[in-house]
Amino acid sequence: MELKEIEQKYNVQTLTYKGNHIWPLVRLKLNEEIRAVRNIQSRTFKLRWNIILKLLRTATYGLKKLCSLRKYGYWIFSSSDRRKKTQNGTYEDRVVGFAAHLWQDSLIIENPYPLGKHYKKNEVYPDEIISQTIFSLAVRIISIFLQKPKVENEPLLKKIFDDLGVKINYVRVIKEVRAQYMLARFLLRFSRPKVVIFVYSASSMGFIKAFKEAGIPVVEIQHGVINESHYAYNIYKDFGNNFFPDYLFTYGKRECSIFHKENFFIDDSKVFPVGYYFLEMAKKNKESVAKAKMLKQRFKKVVAFSLQDPFDTFNFGFLDQVAALDPMVGYLLVPRNPIKLYDQFKTRPNVIIERDLNIYECLAFADYHSTINSTCAIESLCFGVPNILYNYDGWAWRYYSNVLKDSGHTVFVDSADEFIATLNRQQFFSREKIKKAGALFFEDNFLQNVKRIVETEILTEGYAE
Repeated sequence: MELKEIEQKYNVQTLTYKGNHIWPLVRLKLNEEIRAVRNIQSRTFKLRWNIILKLLRTATYGLKKLCSLRKYGYWIFSSSDRRKKTQNGTYEDRVVGFAAHLWQDSLIIENPYPLGKHYKKNEVYPDEIISQTIFSLAVRIISIFLQKPKVENEPLLKKIFDDLGVKINYVRVIKEVRAQYMLARFLLRFSRPKVVIFVYSASSMGFIKAFKEAGIPVVEIQHGVINESHYAYNIYKDFGNNFFPDYLFTYGKRECSIFHKENFFIDDSKVFPVGYYFLEMAKKNKESVAKAKMLKQRFKKVVAFSLQDPFDTFNFGFLDQVAALDPMVGYLLVPRNPIKLYDQFKTRPNVIIERDLNIYECLAFADYHSTINSTCAIESLCFGVPNILYNYDGWAWRYYSNVLKDSGHTVFVDSADEFIATLNRQQFFSREKIKKAGALFFEDNFLQNVKRIVETEILTEGYAE
């Protein structure tokens, strides 16, 4: 059962704690349990001892900046795994690295997971960073001392989980959100930012509630796919807006279409297409890559394949099949986490796990792009590279069938044989024509767009002092 069906079947609006709807807090955990039933790897963060030790090692990263929090007008919540290596050798956040170019008083509050670390200060730009670990540890400690929440209509919540055959520690979820709220309220006693930006807001609902109550505008900036199939951006009942951002910055105008009167995530008048910072920078990069020449000499065709952690088993099984069908086609696998090991998977000689180049550098010379439903399916078009999407369990089709409709640049396949047949026979558009199609998904002039919207739309509404 999908979230939409669940929310239509059960009266989840009656689930409250201290006057606040709690369904927005638990629905994301529920969705991960539903994915697990389908044998898709859960993205739920589970605190184990080895992770705790890693957390403790990152806790002091940028800690001194906590004492000067007052000087930062822009607080930006992101994570270290979003950093990509640039040509000057530094690692820049692909989504919010722009902040230093616009606001000198910006601070990145960086979650070290799922990468498992922060990059060294001399390896990053900008270096105004503090680890979110100290915040996470504080939240965990506060939550331990909070009383068990008394949920209104709690039997309904238990019935939903029982009917679906899942177990969720909703008490801990509510306590942690409450702890986030209390920590943010405490910090705001000493510092008041002009704007707070989240790359992904759904894991920070307690912080968001506190910022909004203090009259500080909260912005979420797109980092991946936003469409009718993404559970985090489609809210089917009105739970108020305490836990959701005030504004949403998107790649382009297409995302705006999903926010309408039947979707209660955000008012469509607060959604602004701005573009995508790192992609815009990558498109300007004209430097040739030595590996491109080597691969072009070795293989007749090169496929850049965007890996996605939840689909590892299915991706590698599929790639083993397609690689066996034609050894003269090279598959360049680009992990989201470049240091992640894939020792449990055997790969053929024409399957290469690429750890030095980012996906954009690979797309600059690849002949084709493939994935299940990574955002790279639309980013590839900006480089003139056509998609052959692996439609595992219908995931590619559900995400992109309404968006990537033209077989001149995107084809969906269900099997290895179909993949190779498409690669050999499909007449795709020219690179230039595909680039024009890709331009429809991303606004140009990212920095100017963000600066204009923040200054003329957000800071003029009377939120910030």
